[in-house]
Amino acid sequence: MNEELEIQAVRARVSKLEAEVKFLYKHLGVTFVPSFELDPADMEVVEFLKKREEMRAIGSYRNIHKVSLAEAKAAVDEIRAGMGIG
Repeated sequence: MNEELEIQAVRARVSKLEAEVKFLYKHLGVTFVPSFELDPADMEVVEFLKKREEMRAIGSYRNIHKVSLAEAKAAVDEIRAGMGIG
């Protein structure tokens, strides 16, 4: 089998597996959440989020990373989602 046929076969298999996984997620009623890696410097931000102190979390993020308010808000929202904090 030449290389192009092998690539086509792999692509077809991946496509089939993706469809199967999508079916299983729907059937089980679950949603895929990509893995999230937290910067160890952001532990204080996480603690504020756990206490539902969003403004302090944003302020802490701004202080740590020296970013704008909008960037800090977006980052804190990403941390909240990644950590599964309500």
